[in-house]
Amino acid sequence: MSRDTNVGAGVAAGLLGAICFGFIPVFGKPALEQGLSPMCILAYRFTLAAIVLGLFLKVRRVNLGIPLRDISTMLLLAVYYCVSGGCLMLGYEYMSGGVTGVIHFSYPVFVLLILLLFFRERIRVSSAVAIVIAGAGIYCLGVLGGDAAFIPGANRVEGVLVVVLSGVGYAAYLVGVGKGRAQQYDSLYLTFWILVFTAAAFIALAGARGELVLVTDTVTMLNFVGIAVVSTVIANVLVVYAVKTVGSTMESILSAMEPATSVVMCIILFDEKLNLPIIAGIALIFIAVAIVVTRSSKS
Repeated sequence: MSRDTNVGAGVAAGLLGAICFGFIPVFGKPALEQGLSPMCILAYRFTLAAIVLGLFLKVRRVNLGIPLRDISTMLLLAVYYCVSGGCLMLGYEYMSGGVTGVIHFSYPVFVLLILLLFFRERIRVSSAVAIVIAGAGIYCLGVLGGDAAFIPGANRVEGVLVVVLSGVGYAAYLVGVGKGRAQQYDSLYLTFWILVFTAAAFIALAGARGELVLVTDTVTMLNFVGIAVVSTVIANVLVVYAVKTVGSTMESILSAMEPATSVVMCIILFDEKLNLPIIAGIALIFIAVAIVVTRSSKS
C-alpha cells in the first residue's frame, strides 16, 4: 500500500472516529430520559466496551496481563477518565447535547495549561490568546446561550463547571498517557485496562448510590451497545489508527468533527435550538483549538 493510500486511510479513520465520538449524546440522552442515572449508564457503557475490546484483543492473541508495578499508573489514568466521562454524561442533565460536546472539546486548551503549570513548559502569546478565546466561547455558551442551551430549571453556572471539568479530566488523561510510564504500552492494551478500571469504578459508584439497575428494555439496551461499541471501542480504535498513520496533530484537527457531529445530530434527533450566542461560542472554541493545534504543529 502506497504512502498516499495510507494517509488517505488515516484521514478517513480520523474523521470516522471523531464522528463516532460525536454520537455519545445520541445514545446517552435517550437513556437519561428513561430515568437512568449517569452513573448507571456509564457502568453499562464501559463494562460492555471493556468486554468487546477484551475479546478483540484476545482474538489478536494479545497478552492482557498487567505488571503489579503499573497498576497505580493505570488506576490514576482511570480516575482522570472517570472524571471526564462522568462529568460529560452529567452535563446532559444541564444543557443540550451539542453544546455539552463543544465545551468538552476545549480540552486541548486545558492540556496546554496542565503542561504549563505542572511541567513548566513555556507558554507562547498565541497560546494565551487561545485560552482567552476559549473562555469567551464557554461564556457565550453557558451564560449568553439562554434557554436554547440549557434544560429548563437547570443551574447554568453549575452546568458549565461540570462540563468544563469533563474537559479538564480528559486533558489530564491525555497528559498522563503522554508523560508517564503509560507510553511504553500499546494503545489498545492501555485503553482496555483503562476501560476495565473505569467500568469497575462506575459499577461501584452506581451500586453505592442504589442506581445500578438491570436494564431489560430493548431500545435502552441497544443504546448502551451503541455507546459502548460505536462511541467507545470503534471510536478509540479508529483514532489510534489515525494517530499512527497521519500523526497526532492532523488527528487533532480531524477530531473537530466530534462536537460538530454532536450539534448536528442533536438538532436533527432532539430538536435542539441554536441562537447567535451559541453559534458564536461554538466558533470561538473552534478558533481557540485551531490556534493550539497550529501552534503545536510549528513546535
